[in-house]
Amino acid sequence: MESIERSRFYIPLMIEILESYNVPAELVSVVFIESSFKGHASHKGAVGYWQLMAPTARSMGLRVDRWVDERLDPIKSTKAAAKYLGSLYEQFGSWTLALAAYNAGCGPVRSAAKKHRAKDFWELSKRRSLPSITRAYVPKVLAAMHIMRNLENHGFQCPDHFPRFDYESIWVKVPLRLQQVARWIDVSVDELQSLNPSLRLDRLPPDSGYALRLPSGGRDKFDVAYNNYLRN
Repeated sequence: MESIERSRFYIPLMIEILESYNVPAELVSVVFIESSFKGHASHKGAVGYWQLMAPTARSMGLRVDRWVDERLDPIKSTKAAAKYLGSLYEQFGSWTLALAAYNAGCGPVRSAAKKHRAKDFWELSKRRSLPSITRAYVPKVLAAMHIMRNLENHGFQCPDHFPRFDYESIWVKVPLRLQQVARWIDVSVDELQSLNPSLRLDRLPPDSGYALRLPSGGRDKFDVAYNNYLRN
């Protein structure tokens, strides 16, 4: 399965973030269902690994505008999703209802729970008081969790290694082009784009500073070239 192969680049990183927000690590399975670990996945306005809508993303602290869309960033979007899932759990007191609200929004879940005086997803699902897509969504996430617990027992090959997402970050105050930075530190533009997926164009935003990620070991070369560029 291609999504499992893609996931090996992100699962350790995402699990670490989820756990730091006291969200169950197994909820990384949400990403399998939402985007199959495709960072640029988009559906009806929802974007990124966690398929966040722009208003939700902004409410969780992400930048979404014509220059930057942090929903495309695996680290920042996972932090936002963890905050959001945690807030849903606080509202509904159940991870299955939190997943239902993640899919349908808080309103439908709150209305269904109030109507039937029930706080159990399976009860609300049985009464068909939640949208049909949500009644199917939560079991899909739970099934993905079950499969991920033992991939080989379900006919999938477990990834043999999990690469680290290594980088160095530096605050840049001018709208440099990625081609320029790539030339300074002798890397490809593709590598810079993969480290900075939230950039919607091939340049840094002109209206504010930006925390540019560089490949590990690239900081010294960048500092020299950047300082020369500022002096000239």
